Amino acid sequence: MGTLWQDLCYAARTLAKRPGLTAVVVLTLALGIGANAAIFSAVNAVIFKPLPFRDSAALVHIWEGRNGERYKRGEDIRPA
Repeated sequence: MGTLWQDLCYAARTLAKRPGLTAVVVLTLALGIGANAAIFSAVNAVIFKPLPFRDSAALVHIWEGRNGERYKRGEDIRPA
């Protein structure tokens, strides 16, 4: 534990002597933490949270085929 305290004191002295380096270190940490938080927020909202609909697992995507016919995903679209 004493070595950790010595290392922290040395880092503080070094950063106090070099304000340019301190600014780069603080800016790098701020950008890294901010980008990480933004990406986590987007991934959390898109992937991890359930959709705000009742029975969201039962939602089905329907689209139109070539002749204006409607198909469900996974349905065979070849003509009979």
